Amino acid sequence: MKNSKELQFEGLYQSHKDKVYRLCLGFVREKELANDLFQEILIKIWRHLDTFKGESELSTWIFRIAYNTALTFAAREKKKEGNQTGLPENLDLAEPENFTELQESRIQRLYEAINGLPELDRVIATLLLENTPYKAIAEISGISENYVAVKVNRIKTVLTQKLNPQLHGN
Repeated sequence: MKNSKELQFEGLYQSHKDKVYRLCLGFVREKELANDLFQEILIKIWRHLDTFKGESELSTWIFRIAYNTALTFAAREKKKEGNQTGLPENLDLAEPENFTELQESRIQRLYEAINGLPELDRVIATLLLENTPYKAIAEISGISENYVAVKVNRIKTVLTQKLNPQLHGN
């Protein structure tokens, strides 16, 4: 029989696994490393579940753990292997199955453009795609809500230029 912590963790896992995994992909880009990071985040959430005090939303607390763990993990990987560029060939973006080929192509291009952003911008863009409020993004990333708004505008400009280079003379 499962205890209350196991039941709580199972519920958290079911409700947050996809968002946390996409956050992992935003940090490390390679599916294998994302899986490792995802496991590391789950272990930290499990270990610290008893320390959650309810001072913020539970989802914000989870993403804060995920973000901090991902920062450490990504820095450790960069140190180990040097800074890698490019997209992995086997990137799984977990899209809905009823998309048309054109929609899938546009989503793929969007994720490729997001993967070309600096680390913090990738995280912010990923959280935006999850409809995360600015206030929660600010708490997760450790920057002010106003700066989140500034970053979002800059990210939108960069992504628009990357996705529509003909409109910007590139």
